[in-house]
Amino acid sequence: MTSELSITAPCVNSEHRAANHNRQQVSMIGTLYVAYAMSMVLRMVPTVAGNAIRSETALGVDVKTWAVIMSTGTVGAMIGKFFCGWAADTFGGRKTFSVALFIASLFVGMFALSSSVLMFQVTFFVVLMAQAAGWPSMTKIIVNWIPPERYGRAWGILSTSSRVGTLTATLLLGSTLAWISWRNMLWIASGSGIVIALFYGLRMKDRPDVPVQSDEIDDSNASRAAAHPFDNLTLLQALPRFVGSLRFWLICGSLMGLTILWDFLLYVPLYLKDTAGLDDAAASQVASAFPFGSLISVLIGGFVFDRLPRRTVARLMAGLLLGATGCLVAFVFMPQWHLSGTMVKLISVGLLFLFGLFVSPCYYIPASVFSIDFGGRHSGFLVAILDAAGFAATAVFYVQAGKLPETSGWTTFLIVLCVAGLWSLVTTFLFMRREARNRDRRLLAAGRNCSEVFAATSENIEVCKSLRV
Repeated sequence: MTSELSITAPCVNSEHRAANHNRQQVSMIGTLYVAYAMSMVLRMVPTVAGNAIRSETALGVDVKTWAVIMSTGTVGAMIGKFFCGWAADTFGGRKTFSVALFIASLFVGMFALSSSVLMFQVTFFVVLMAQAAGWPSMTKIIVNWIPPERYGRAWGILSTSSRVGTLTATLLLGSTLAWISWRNMLWIASGSGIVIALFYGLRMKDRPDVPVQSDEIDDSNASRAAAHPFDNLTLLQALPRFVGSLRFWLICGSLMGLTILWDFLLYVPLYLKDTAGLDDAAASQVASAFPFGSLISVLIGGFVFDRLPRRTVARLMAGLLLGATGCLVAFVFMPQWHLSGTMVKLISVGLLFLFGLFVSPCYYIPASVFSIDFGGRHSGFLVAILDAAGFAATAVFYVQAGKLPETSGWTTFLIVLCVAGLWSLVTTFLFMRREARNRDRRLLAAGRNCSEVFAATSENIEVCKSLRV
């Protein structure tokens, strides 16, 4: 009886610890979800106010000036990625994200007080610089809480928070422009952000009480257990390893194109107002179809990414980006169809829904999983580099292509976006093929050591039996 109790008690304790860890994991995901959704609200609400700001002629903001403001914010996001990536690796995800969320909320309120182009630029610069902390901070927390075989689904779930935040900004807050001023809308977002920043700082934990245990035995778990090649390297020593990898350059190229495609959402209200004559509230409501499509696809895409072979994922993502480019082509020709206002709204909703559905899994999931797997202890800074590459591309795009709607028309602007779509298709496909090849090499290396692993396991079982007896 004593022997049976001694064996059963550890099992009960183990089950209790597992249940407690699962509860903590759900709480962690929920807290991250709310915080990052709020972060995206703060990023989007200044752009939602864009049409209303343009309508106030005293402010002197036209499409070209607005593109310059957007570009300034993108530069802030790019600088913020590097600083916040380093901060997340150094101070942890909780401290970095809570401070950054508070700062972003404060400066959204200051953006609402702006009365000159310079003040719009400065405040938007700081908002996006602070908001850039979100993804690097979450990366540092995810690696401590989630086993490798669930990275895809974890990022898929958390990516939907981005879409929830975008929907809140474009659909919910954007609709309030019908009866309140754009400044009041921004103050509502600012106050909400400050409250959630305090909640996040108090609620979040950087790591669980007990280290996370994997429920599968495969190459990814072996890599978790083994020392990562960058574990003993400083950031300066790891950087040459980053830039020496072909996978790094391929995913950089992919994100540069995908970020440009992603930021088409910022121009959609302006495009619909200029080509279809929609008012500010109606244009924002139509634009909300994009995050609805994204919300569905990233949730499903995370589970698919974990389960399908990487070569299959490569073909799937190439097909998705081909579909996204097709949506842009449809927008190019839509003004020539001479549709009624109602039909323009319906078709735009459908195209934007599909565009979000197609682009989002390619934008969010591969780079996030790669950063943890390849970056190791420097994953936060690696995420920052990848995001900064995307933001650098959009900054150039805003300056060079942002003036096209006024100088050459919206058709030329959309053709440039189609080129970015084809570039994203090629680089994403090549990256996923390279990922498949790397995964095959790891599986082969793991297979060579199988006999040693099984021998060690058998020996441990025999030792346990002798101790129990």
